[in-house]
Amino acid sequence: MRVKTEKKSNESPTQFLRRFIERFNKSGVVSEVKKKMFRQKPLNERAKKENRLYRLKLGYFINKKMKEGWPFDKAYKLGKRYIKEIKYPGEK
Repeated sequence: MRVKTEKKSNESPTQFLRRFIERFNKSGVVSEVKKKMFRQKPLNERAKKENRLYRLKLGYFINKKMKEGWPFDKAYKLGKRYIKEIKYPGEK
């Protein structure tokens, strides 16, 4: 998207710059550039699998502790703390 502005005959450089910046901001160029700069790449298969296993382990642990009578927030904190030691039955 191109922004075109020309200096008016009796316009000072600061007024011209202010007018240009205002028009430039309204054009949406900055938001497009930021979207492209900070775009997150899609996850690969290994990362998806690890994330899924993490969620399953944590959910399994929380359900197990809640059946024992633990409150959710306490079970959640403990599960996040010891996620590496949790054995999930579906895990190979």
